[in-house]
Amino acid sequence: MVLIALLVFGTFFRTQIELWVTRNDTTSVQAFYAAEAGLQKYKAALFQQYIWLEQQGNAPEGPGCYTQLFDGIDLDRDGILTKYTDNQIVLAEGENVLDANGVPIGSYTVKLIRDSHNGQIFTLVSQGTSRGARATVQATFHISANVPGIFAGSGQGTRWLNGSATIRGGIYIEGNPLNPEQYVIQSNGNFKLLNDYNLNPDTYSGISDRVEQSYRQVNDLCASLRVRYGKISVGGSTQIGTPDNKVKGVFVGRGMRDIEGQNDVCEKTKGVCAEAIGPFDIANPPPFPTLDSKLNSDACRSYTSWRSCLQSKATLRIQRVGGSLTIPHPPNPLLPPTCLTDLNSVLNPTSNTLTLGSKAVDCAFPPANPSGGFRYTYSGGQGTLEIFGDVVLEGLNLVIGGSDKGNQKGNQSISVNYKAKSPDGKKSATLAVLAVNGQGGNMDLNGNLLPDPDPNYGLYPNHVLGLVVEKNLYQRGQYVMAPVYAGTFRIVKQNVLLGSVITNVFCTTSAGDRFECESEEQKGAGQSPEVVHIRIPRANQPVLIPDLRIPTFQVLSYERR
Repeated sequence: MVLIALLVFGTFFRTQIELWVTRNDTTSVQAFYAAEAGLQKYKAALFQQYIWLEQQGNAPEGPGCYTQLFDGIDLDRDGILTKYTDNQIVLAEGENVLDANGVPIGSYTVKLIRDSHNGQIFTLVSQGTSRGARATVQATFHISANVPGIFAGSGQGTRWLNGSATIRGGIYIEGNPLNPEQYVIQSNGNFKLLNDYNLNPDTYSGISDRVEQSYRQVNDLCASLRVRYGKISVGGSTQIGTPDNKVKGVFVGRGMRDIEGQNDVCEKTKGVCAEAIGPFDIANPPPFPTLDSKLNSDACRSYTSWRSCLQSKATLRIQRVGGSLTIPHPPNPLLPPTCLTDLNSVLNPTSNTLTLGSKAVDCAFPPANPSGGFRYTYSGGQGTLEIFGDVVLEGLNLVIGGSDKGNQKGNQSISVNYKAKSPDGKKSATLAVLAVNGQGGNMDLNGNLLPDPDPNYGLYPNHVLGLVVEKNLYQRGQYVMAPVYAGTFRIVKQNVLLGSVITNVFCTTSAGDRFECESEEQKGAGQSPEVVHIRIPRANQPVLIPDLRIPTFQVLSYERR
């Protein structure tokens, strides 16, 4: 009987242990599932909140890195932010997880933690509980609205983004999907892609006082290099980021296999100094904008093409077709009767070129307080271009700050200040130069083109003139401050564009009247064109220029505890 009792007790005790183990395992699994449920729910909520904020387009922005979730989160979308306390927000506390029968099997508490050193890094921590068991899962995200300083298309496969160019800000290159082996950046020289800028007056003479104070120095531009199709090669003194200020990411084609070369910095990553390196990482990348495709913007959404939007939205259109200048729309009765006469006086009919040099042109209306058209004046060696609303020139070439003869290759250069004003009072507008039947569509900037220091207009980037050029935009002037779109953007060595560039081909060329792009072998030592990306607040973005914000929501890590 004692032996039987011992056997029964042993069996019972072992069964109880197995039940306890099974119960512990069950509750542990349930706690994990509860934690996972909290993480997945609020990961989705975080993503939806971010996309909603991006669609609203009215959140404050700064000149450098900024994520709209940094100040707080508005899950109810009622305009009331839940703010961080010690860099944390409790998104859920004790929310139940139910089984198929609606019976609670556990609960979770979820916290959102922002990185105190990087405004684009956020971590969700979800702690699940079930009958005393606990489990924790967490995920870290990189959330940003990347705005590249240069957006290049498939034509960039010609590799002219090289030599000694310095780009301060991000680069996005579409590349050629039919030739992913093609190099889109290949440099053994002094090419630089950097994550900061400082408009020091000693370096950029006469520039800093045209720029808003908070935009004069930015130490973190959130710069990344993205190449959808193609390869990059670095060598020599090439810099993509620096060890002390890395770019946010380098995402090229198929990853490390499409990054070649080596230099003496960041050697473990082939000379690329980046916080993250990998293959191209955007699921639905933006297409390269073309004038005959639809522009996805509030101003142009109802138009079949960007071109038709420009033509319809312009306060003034001027065409040259069949050898004469015309205004396609019925002439505004307030348009100065001398407008076409003024234009013909600065037109070279042989080259189809209008030149804004030392002669005045008045096509602004009404005369006393213009709300449409444009006006150009010249005095004391300084030109002033006033744009009221958006202006479109068709079938013409345009030279700004050039010789009176309208010769695109004229050596005379005149610095020009612009004043831009939209009909709704914003200090922004667009000047577009389009081709008609293959004629026209080019722009030369022979001298500086900068925002006028008139205090009634304000400083860049709250005072902006956007440039849209269907064919070639040639920057001969030392300083240009504007966002530009061009089929091909050519910049002379040692000159600086302060703004952003959307172009099928970014081309560095030599001084003088040369139009061909510089090759690596032709580059001159110490001569460096530069692009400094100064971000424009969305509230003042010219409405007929593409807004190339690229929202990204990336999972950096996942951890189960």
